Amino acid sequence: MAQAAGIPFTTGNVFFVDDASGANINAIDSLYTPLNGLVRRYATMTLALAACVAGHGDVIVMAPDFATALTAAELLDAETKGVAIVPAQSDRNGLVTVYTADTAVAVASDKTIFTVTGLVEVVQIVGKVGTVVQTTTNAALLKINPTAGADVDLCAALDITAAAAKSFLSITGTAADAMVNTDSGAIVKQAVPIIVDAGVIELETAGNATGTVKWMLQYKPLEPGARVFGN
Repeated sequence: MAQAAGIPFTTGNVFFVDDASGANINAIDSLYTPLNGLVRRYATMTLALAACVAGHGDVIVMAPDFATALTAAELLDAETKGVAIVPAQSDRNGLVTVYTADTAVAVASDKTIFTVTGLVEVVQIVGKVGTVVQTTTNAALLKINPTAGADVDLCAALDITAAAAKSFLSITGTAADAMVNTDSGAIVKQAVPIIVDAGVIELETAGNATGTVKWMLQYKPLEPGARVFGN
């Protein structure tokens, strides 16, 4: 049943992590009951990893509302034991899609749109304009503000003045290329994936403007427990 749901094939055990007050506890407990005394769900990553056996091929699935990043000790334990840690939302190819709410462009600033907890491959990032962006000069770009180190631009700046409702904002994946604004109806897929480390992905705007954008990001985790959350 776990394999059919998209959990990676394994010869080991499948465990789940969800906060004690998590919304998915009842569903997890009803689908994955203890087997021969083996508890399947844990409230912390440390407890789940303690149940895993090195070299066994065990998998830990993180519930959608489990937002706690792995500690350095937990990451080392997962790597040492060879434990795969995957988000519950991932598809069969390991791809996860996350969203933000329709968010105001607002004043000139760096606005956090996604939080990254570990090394991930960003396959696609797209913004859909909700309310038309005000007609005023406003150079905008996306960048990663890492937990350790300096900001890195994910694209060059684009003047998003008067970006129409239902139009799209996207990047090519080449940092030297400007962000792209495309009319509603269709958009070219990101050509080159980008690998980013833990931190926040920000929308940097140079001007004050009304208007809103809803963002979508698709990614693949590259280290155990790495995730992206929409802000």
